[in-house]
Amino acid sequence: MANFLTRGTYLVSTPALRLIMPTVALFDFPWKAILTLHKLMKLTHLFRNHPLLGQRTYPIGSSNIPYWFVFLMGVFLFVSSSFAELDPRPAAKEIDQLIAANLAEQKLKAYPEISDEQFLRRTYLANIGRIPTIAEADEFLESTSSEKYSELIHSLLKNDAGYTAHHFQFWADLLRLPTGQHWSLVYQTWIKEQIAANTPYDELVRKLVSGHGLVFDNPAAGYYIRDTGMDLDNMSNTVRIFLGTRLECAQCHNHPFDKWTQMDYFRMAAFTYGFDHRGGNPHRAGVHAVLKEEEKAAYFDAVKVEGFPFLKDEADIEKQLAKSNISKFLERSGLTEKQFREHALRAIAARAAVEEHNEAVYLSIGPLYNRVTYVEVRHLQDTQLKLPHDYQYDDATPLDPVSTGTMFGAEIPKSDDPAERKKAYAEWLTSPDNPRFTQVIVNRLWKRTFGHGIFEPVDDLTDHTPISQPELLSYLEDLMRTLNYDVRAFQKVLFHTELFRREMHGEDHLPGLPFHFQGPLMKRMSAEQMWDSIVTLVLPNVDTHAPNRPKLLERIAATRATYRSLNERPLEEVLPRMKAAGDLRRGLIAEQRDFEKRITAAYEAGEGETAAELTHELKEKTRDVEKQAREIVLVDLKDGHAIDSPMMMGGPAAANTGDTIQFIKEAKPPKAPEGLDKNERKSWEDREKKQFQLFRETAKEMARAVDLGSPARRGHFLRDFGQSDRDVIENASSHASVPQSLYLLNSPLSIAIYNPNSVLGAKLNSAATPEAKIDIIYRSMFTRKPTEHEVARILSNYETHGEETIEDLVWALLNSRQFLFIQ
Repeated sequence: MANFLTRGTYLVSTPALRLIMPTVALFDFPWKAILTLHKLMKLTHLFRNHPLLGQRTYPIGSSNIPYWFVFLMGVFLFVSSSFAELDPRPAAKEIDQLIAANLAEQKLKAYPEISDEQFLRRTYLANIGRIPTIAEADEFLESTSSEKYSELIHSLLKNDAGYTAHHFQFWADLLRLPTGQHWSLVYQTWIKEQIAANTPYDELVRKLVSGHGLVFDNPAAGYYIRDTGMDLDNMSNTVRIFLGTRLECAQCHNHPFDKWTQMDYFRMAAFTYGFDHRGGNPHRAGVHAVLKEEEKAAYFDAVKVEGFPFLKDEADIEKQLAKSNISKFLERSGLTEKQFREHALRAIAARAAVEEHNEAVYLSIGPLYNRVTYVEVRHLQDTQLKLPHDYQYDDATPLDPVSTGTMFGAEIPKSDDPAERKKAYAEWLTSPDNPRFTQVIVNRLWKRTFGHGIFEPVDDLTDHTPISQPELLSYLEDLMRTLNYDVRAFQKVLFHTELFRREMHGEDHLPGLPFHFQGPLMKRMSAEQMWDSIVTLVLPNVDTHAPNRPKLLERIAATRATYRSLNERPLEEVLPRMKAAGDLRRGLIAEQRDFEKRITAAYEAGEGETAAELTHELKEKTRDVEKQAREIVLVDLKDGHAIDSPMMMGGPAAANTGDTIQFIKEAKPPKAPEGLDKNERKSWEDREKKQFQLFRETAKEMARAVDLGSPARRGHFLRDFGQSDRDVIENASSHASVPQSLYLLNSPLSIAIYNPNSVLGAKLNSAATPEAKIDIIYRSMFTRKPTEHEVARILSNYETHGEETIEDLVWALLNSRQFLFIQ
């Protein structure tokens, strides 16, 4: 439905309405909203005579509007907003007008519009990070709806699984999300949840920057755990990510190319300084303390002399006897030096005996508690940041304590509570009034959509950074604020612009020169977009195929249960279990000594095989003891699985994972064609069997990049094609390399794509003619039909080489610029 508010229907022009029009004009109100307003208007007689609402007026400009009218309009906007959807066209039109004005000023022409096929492919890659399937492409290309472009964008932005899979990469690269560690699994899964829920950008950043406590209870704490032991670097990263400003240079001296001083740096760092991650296992220290107390008690029970000093070894005895005041103690205690030594030696021996007995318990602490290290962010008390020892400026002296202060001078309420201070810092950082917070995110999203920022680099903003189109940037900032930092809504506007439908700027653009957006800047797909597009050619339902997610959630639940067993149950329960585990280990230690003697003897006797068997037996015994120890202590797990922990943080639904897994299981080698002799048949079957095995092995490891280890292991397609290693902010690469060429030359990917069991291969297998197969390949990989010239060239090769030509065509297109670049 067209926006009835912008057409002037139903409403009278008043100053009050002119105030709300900029907001409501962004929305398309359906019939339910109209009925809401109609019902409210029928109730006006109830309000006109109301003692409060009816007699008061609301001054707006030079007019006085009846209070009841303002009240009703407020109710209408509140209620109807639940039915409203963003109408992005007015804002998109405003953006296009600003760009057109800039192009006219520069005497440049906008590039022509792209074809529907190019728009379709570009929109899929920009919204959900993969190419469309043939069925998805046909649905759009065959549509006769005048709104089909807008409908496509709306539907893709509502694809939570696909959108999350793509947009997660944006956050993973910014936040340097690591992989594999127990706390990072919770953190990553939570980030995916926030993306799927479309948490407003400012709210998400506030959660991250104020994150504290247990990562299980507040996964945003992972933001600080990521920078364990690097308080100052964490602040530098925060400012670079969210304010687009690099303060790193000011850590050691005043910034050489910007206005920031070393004092500015340390005043900013003072807001979050003093967080610690090593206190995540409170009972670990408690178990140690109890064991030490037992050893100390054994010492004094053996001494039985009041006030006797605690001595560690014989050297301590002589040091104590050498003290000038020892004679008074000996006289008071009725001891000679000889008796003092005897008492001390007896006590040291008693303590050593208990310590030796406890050694097995100490050895059990590490393997158990190390499973849940770095899971809590807490703030150290009485920790104040101080200037470095070599501070050289005249506004302070070295080692002076530093008070908090913002970069731009805004005042933040002072607090002695570190957690409250950090919350206030997060509020300041994400405030719409912060001069760079909104500016930086709109520029990042603009670059993500159009290939080049309005200012570059996106994270090195200074007062002198040239901004080629300040009016455009200002408008985008206002738009983001109006949308309450709804990132999907903001992107929806960008995708509706004419600019998004322009041909790409395909020439190299030199850094430092303004980019005027005649069209988007051409760029290669990211590693994740390439991989996810390849997976789309092989497997069905790729957006919701998440075969690793159940294991991930189970691992999170098991880690949470491990923490509960070790730290949340009373120490009085945990300690006896730790001692029982120590008893097991004590028996193992005795066996280890015996095995070591036997293994050594076997080697000396030249019986290497016997020594190897004994070594294997010892390893098995050690594993068995470790397992039994875990079962004794980790009472909230059974066979390594959480007993009563609910599946936590499921993320986007994965309803079709079972269907895709079944699709892979049902794969089978094709039947040999008729007319082959015995040798030809054997050769054909051997080749197809090998290719089938490659397909099964490849397909089993396939899922969208978001569901694989993130970042992927070294040697994986994703890493070879430029996926960030997450060591530094936005460390992904889109440059071609020799390893990439070698990967495509030698990997089984093209075989998996072409295999008759894949999505594309099944379509090719059912095609009756080579022309039909060529058509399917181009529509699947390029989202367009082949040209007559392309078909003619391929058919001429087909006449000579037959079906090999079709297989080679898949490989050739996979390696082509048309596939790897966003057109």
